[in-house]
Amino acid sequence: MTDPIVVVTLDIGGSAAKATAYDVSRHVNLATASTLYPLAPDLSDPGLFDPDAWWAAAVRSIRSVVGQVEAEDRNFLGITVSAVRMPFVLVDGSGSPTAPSILNRDRRALRQVGEIAGVISAERLYDVTGHWAAPEFGLPKLLWLRSSSPQAWRSTRTVLQLHDWFVFRLSGAIASEPSSAAMSQMLDVANGVWFEELLAAFEIPIGRFPELRPSGSRVGTLLADVASSTGLPSGLPVHVGGGDTHLSVLSASVGEEAAPVVVAGSTAPIQAATSSPPTSRERYPLLMSEHVLAGQWALESNAGPMGEYIGQLGCLGDLSGEPLKTALIRCGLTVEDHLDAPLTVLTGNPFFGPEGWSSTLAPTVIGLRDSHRGREVLAAAIDGSCYATWSILECLEDRLALRSSFVIATGGMSRSAIWCRQLAEVSGHEIRVRPLDQVAGLAGALLVAGSDAFAGAHVVDSKVYTPPTVVSPEHVQGSTRYRELYQRLQLEMREHRLVSDACSH
Repeated sequence: MTDPIVVVTLDIGGSAAKATAYDVSRHVNLATASTLYPLAPDLSDPGLFDPDAWWAAAVRSIRSVVGQVEAEDRNFLGITVSAVRMPFVLVDGSGSPTAPSILNRDRRALRQVGEIAGVISAERLYDVTGHWAAPEFGLPKLLWLRSSSPQAWRSTRTVLQLHDWFVFRLSGAIASEPSSAAMSQMLDVANGVWFEELLAAFEIPIGRFPELRPSGSRVGTLLADVASSTGLPSGLPVHVGGGDTHLSVLSASVGEEAAPVVVAGSTAPIQAATSSPPTSRERYPLLMSEHVLAGQWALESNAGPMGEYIGQLGCLGDLSGEPLKTALIRCGLTVEDHLDAPLTVLTGNPFFGPEGWSSTLAPTVIGLRDSHRGREVLAAAIDGSCYATWSILECLEDRLALRSSFVIATGGMSRSAIWCRQLAEVSGHEIRVRPLDQVAGLAGALLVAGSDAFAGAHVVDSKVYTPPTVVSPEHVQGSTRYRELYQRLQLEMREHRLVSDACSH
């Protein structure tokens, strides 16, 4: 029996902190634990979160994972971090947050997008940062926070990406990493340095940003107080990790041929790797970042929120009429009564790019009749998520001239055989899925242990969902209707915004 060599990966998602313990020697996930974050510190502003509260949730998850690993297996090699990529944490000279942080999908910085456009052209912003202007990204949010909380900004000594904050809390080291930092929109992506010209234009001192280190780099050791509170050994090596999507993609695709990977979780990014960065014209509107694998670049599109809403619809079963409508609204969906269409649930954005993202719709139910049951709404939501995913998959494939015969799926929605089978039927692609409980933590372990530790390792077999020879006319029509309805509601939203702006003046 090979002696265990265990790597812990701390995965900071949008709703929970998850920890995994992966045994590099036997290539098996030993334990996983997840802790939900507490409610927002200010319930009147649910777009904010308390970084210290998220750290406390992470500590609980690590402690739980360590407790699940048998004493004789606790030969820990290191710990690393994966995190959602848009949020950041402002810290003062003592390392304490100076203000609450802003959630990744929050759009409060819409006005700052216009401010950025007055300083740098859209073409140059995208060319250098690999990201077009949008309020979700880091730079507009930083400008908003500086404007709304000037005292917090004056007290700030370092701007940490969320990944960096957890590395700092584990080790005391201040370091950043390119795949995580790219969505700050303050990074010169191709050259792997902070975009000094842009920062200077907004009078943001470059000295407030950490040194950038390659993914997997060892940056310090576990602090004694963290070791005491988690059960990990003091002095355990701490390594920088990477963006959450990058590590999910790597875990799901180790040993596979190159193919797009759908990370079907609360949102639905699709990512593909390339060995050389395409020009801006070739890749637009895909988002580009450095991959966690040396010499690789990640190109990405995203269908936005879907999984978290679909997950709530499974309990609606036989509900119908007004009780069903009330339950849908309680789940966060909008019910549009004025549109005459077959039952359709808009559960993802099929249009990727600055125009497609300029108006983000809440998940919307169209064509709901009193005779419809909850399970029919769920089926329509699954169809809708597949139509949106197919649309952004086409966007990625078209820009990269990529025509893979299969797509790899991972994330929570990939656990659903119904969803995977439907995505195969809608997209015409073979869908390959690995068991999440077996590959969780694999990418973090690969970063810490190095690729040599995985040479010849057994790769977990994928469950394969085979598409029909030809996509059915029903799905072709359904996809077309989905896009038309989404575009129509986007237009109504923009017109309403224009009227509201005119009235306010």
